[in-house]
Amino acid sequence: MKRRLIAIIALFCFLRVIIAQTSTQLFSINDSTVGTSSVTGLPLATIRYMAGGKISGWHWDGFSDNLLLELKESNDKEASFKNSGILEMVDLKTKEVKWNRPMNYTSSEVRQQGNYYFLSEKKKNFCLHPQTGNVLWENRNEFYFVDPFLNIGIGYPLQSMSNKLTAIDLTTGKELWKKRINRSSGWNDAYMLNDSILLISVDGIKAINLATGNGWSHKANTTRKEIGKMVGINLFGIIMGMFTGLYVYQAQPDVSSDMVSNMLIDPYENTILASKDQISRIDSSGKTVWSTSLPKKKTSKSSLFLIDSTVYMINRGYAQYNGNFSMIGDPYLASFDLESGKQLYFTSIPEKKEFIRNFQVVNNKIFVVFEEKIVSYSLNDGVRTAEKVLELEEGEYLDSFVESGIYCKGNDPFFKELASEFYNYNLMMTSKDRIFVLTDNLETVLIYGKNDLYYKKASNPQYTLISKNDSDFIVLDNSDKSVATLKASPDMFLHHDKLYFLNKDSFSEVDLDQLHQSPSLWQSIFKDITKFMPK
Repeated sequence: MKRRLIAIIALFCFLRVIIAQTSTQLFSINDSTVGTSSVTGLPLATIRYMAGGKISGWHWDGFSDNLLLELKESNDKEASFKNSGILEMVDLKTKEVKWNRPMNYTSSEVRQQGNYYFLSEKKKNFCLHPQTGNVLWENRNEFYFVDPFLNIGIGYPLQSMSNKLTAIDLTTGKELWKKRINRSSGWNDAYMLNDSILLISVDGIKAINLATGNGWSHKANTTRKEIGKMVGINLFGIIMGMFTGLYVYQAQPDVSSDMVSNMLIDPYENTILASKDQISRIDSSGKTVWSTSLPKKKTSKSSLFLIDSTVYMINRGYAQYNGNFSMIGDPYLASFDLESGKQLYFTSIPEKKEFIRNFQVVNNKIFVVFEEKIVSYSLNDGVRTAEKVLELEEGEYLDSFVESGIYCKGNDPFFKELASEFYNYNLMMTSKDRIFVLTDNLETVLIYGKNDLYYKKASNPQYTLISKNDSDFIVLDNSDKSVATLKASPDMFLHHDKLYFLNKDSFSEVDLDQLHQSPSLWQSIFKDITKFMPK
């Protein structure tokens, strides 16, 4: 009897160990077919891993085996989902759950910035260890910018209108410095000038040494408050109120904002910025090298680019008005000498009732896009050289120039990327996903319809996945040859030789090595038999 009891206890302990070991394998496994290899003619097998809830979000850092899933719990009838759930970190290699933690989606949010995972809850921001899910440290800041090399993040307090910018050492959570930088209209731009200096475009330029917080400022007028208009409206409202008893009052002035360019860095680490009334060149110590006046009533949102020793400015003719897009100012093209700031020419663009939707520079020409037409100008002297009104469908308008990532069929089984195939031409995309192939003289060579085009969804050095409908995908090798077709969801990524795609309740793994593997005996027999089967 005693031996039997010992055996039962031992068996119970053994089962507990087995259950504990398998409990990390949260996902059930289901083998199925996802597509066909064009190389072998055989089906592509996929392994599907079922999640323990609805996948409402996912995060992958682009290189590791860590896949973080946001899972929501379903209600009893599974027709809707609760705002509670869990975060789960899955090891893509072993398919084990490394860790999980409860999540309230009403009051919490997950962000991935570089290699770091942040969980914000109410007014706290937690940095989570990717391997364990443990909280490494916590603070109260939402990060606006993270530098992965210095491991420094800067941001403002969560759920607050505070303008106190704080820098945090991301390895320890230690506060490095604080300084006041206005964010009422947001940041227009931000990037690193060099290994240590961050440039922020906000009411001009703020240059900050990320390690120390030291730096310099260049003030620029990028907004306009219509205080006089507000006073006039309020005065009129008071007068009308005296007669009608109904008073009209405006509490805040109307504000035009975002009247600023990109920050242009020249080869000497000088920064060039255009605002609503001037364009300036500032050296790396914050000293203004030169400033040249711009017409205040014409200037709005603008773009700068540098060719040799000439700075070019294209004024777009729009900005923000009370936080919304608005046509402000007039389109124009101007050029300036890099060394002196002297204006070389100023060309008013006559389309004053339109704004510049996009532009492209090719050799010594700039192509400017409006709603229905493209206009080219010579960069040498600012002279208008050509104009083309394109034949558009009802409700269609010109959108953007195509640079990469759009394919069409070539000679079977090859596809061709349009930007590479027509590298000497201009590719103009419309709002209805048609592409016009144009010469530099704006003559139409070809028109591709929406059904002719495939869009890149994922790629690595070996493979590119393209699709026209986000459900049927073609796998291309590095010579743009079709090597497989498959059905998947658009939420996908390539990791080494594996393709992963996520659905509402699962994620699937496709081993792309099977595209070129020799078939087994049974696969060969099956392949031969299918030739004689009715289609």
